[in-house]
This record gives sequence, C-alpha cells and structure tokens, in this order.
Amino acid sequence: MKKVCVVTGTRAEYGLLRWVMKAIRDSEHLKLQVIATGTHLSPEFGLTYKEIEKDGFKINKKVEMLLTSDTSSAISKSTGLGMVGFADAFNSLNPELLIILGDRYEILAAAIAALFERIPIGHIHGGETTEGAFDEAIRHSITKMSWWHFVAAE
Repeated sequence: MKKVCVVTGTRAEYGLLRWVMKAIRDSEHLKLQVIATGTHLSPEFGLTYKEIEKDGFKINKKVEMLLTSDTSSAISKSTGLGMVGFADAFNSLNPELLIILGDRYEILAAAIAALFERIPIGHIHGGETTEGAFDEAIRHSITKMSWWHFVAAE
C-alpha cells in the first residue's frame, strides 16, 4: 500500500481536506498518514486537532511550530521550527506522497521539508491570486515544488 501523508494546519483547510482524507483512508491501495500542525495545536484557536480525531482520523504526528506572536520575525521563526518538525515527522513516517492545501507558511514549511526528502507533493488550491499579500509568493513557491497540481481556477 502506498503511504499518503496529508498535512493540515487550520480548521478552514481541514474542512476541504477531510473528504480527501476519507477517500485515502477508505482506499484498498492507500494508507493514510495525518500530520496536524499550526493552529490545530494551539489552545488560543481551540485545539482543533480534536475535531480531526472526532471525525475518526488518527493523527500520526503533531508538528508544533507556532510562536505566540504574528510579527514577521515570529512567522519566519515559526516556519523554521516547522521545517525541523516536518523533517523529523517525514523521516519517521516515510511517506511516498504528500498532500497539502493552500498557501500558509505552515504548508510552506512542510513543502520545503518534503522537497529535501524527495517526497512527491500534490498541491491543492494552487493557481489562485492574492494580490498584495505574501501568500501569493508562498503559493507560487509551493507550486514550483509540487509534482501534481489540483487547482481551484484555470
């Protein structure tokens, strides 16, 4: 069975990923691995990783990376912590495919670590536009690192 790892960092993108995760879990040919990170692990945001577990999914790894501030410096440091955590998680889980969604820095950290581990990436929701925000550059960077593109727009 092919090991497919899904990374989720927020309740918003988990709502979109839940159906993909269910299909992977229910497949006879795929083994689902789940990594929760970002706001899922934050008491400030309601420890939403519990919603993932309540939906019947096993969380294989939790990557702590959020600092309490949202300054530019804190985001850079959080991204670095995420890269370290994802490197350890990927080394432990040894996935054969990574599925990620969106353009947040948590997902960027996962994509960079996967690139260096030579794990093929499937990116959902690339191709969108966010003018004036650094999300745009993050999204395009993730797109460059990805092997498969599941875009939301032409």
